[in-house]
Amino acid sequence: MPGPADWERLNAFADGELAVADQREVAALLGASPPAAQGLRGIIGLKEQLRALPTDDAPPFPRAKAPPQRRHRNLAAAVALALVASATLFALRPTGNPQEDRFLAASLAAHERHADIVPVDGVMQASSDPIASELARLGLRPAWRSAATAGEEHAGFTGARGCRLSLHVATQLQPERPPGGSETPHALARWNADGKSYLLIATGMPAARFAIMAGFLRDLTVRPGPGIEPLRTALRQDWSAAPSCLA
Repeated sequence: MPGPADWERLNAFADGELAVADQREVAALLGASPPAAQGLRGIIGLKEQLRALPTDDAPPFPRAKAPPQRRHRNLAAAVALALVASATLFALRPTGNPQEDRFLAASLAAHERHADIVPVDGVMQASSDPIASELARLGLRPAWRSAATAGEEHAGFTGARGCRLSLHVATQLQPERPPGGSETPHALARWNADGKSYLLIATGMPAARFAIMAGFLRDLTVRPGPGIEPLRTALRQDWSAAPSCLA
């Protein structure tokens, strides 16, 4: 299991507080260490549980100040409670599918590893890739592409104002998840289509726009045809009404 220093870095990674170089180091650690990936999931799960607690049920603050010694005991008890809750969560949390964990960690690592890549012509032929073609129409240029073991593919795109989007495809189906950002500082979405699993990762993109993007790409792969035209139109109008990506 990760040591105390690793827990601090994983916690900072989950909160988006690390510098870009440190994020890449942690992403590489997640790709190489299943215990670290499990630890990150536990940290996020604990944060999500704490955020879900209703604020109305919080006990009122004491009216009288506690003596210094008592305040120290209260602080120690609070820290101990947090550690116990965290340890309990790690102990009770399902380990999940190792293949799924590895694919997610490898995809996050690839997303961070290519953060500074400048788009160049010839990375991929947009005409032969429907997703790349659609993204190109929205001003997202192909930046990098790589293939991994077991038929996995990873590709990245960059917007004019600094956002990054990457699409990762696996031949082994993974649990689907709606668009959102919880496990990492990035926005994530995952769906299955035609015997493949797609994972979409974005950095620096507004959440609402990412949700539209993920929904459109999902429909493009799940049920291509005239039915996706309304979403394509809405996405293009939304894109033209504001900068395509935030810095």
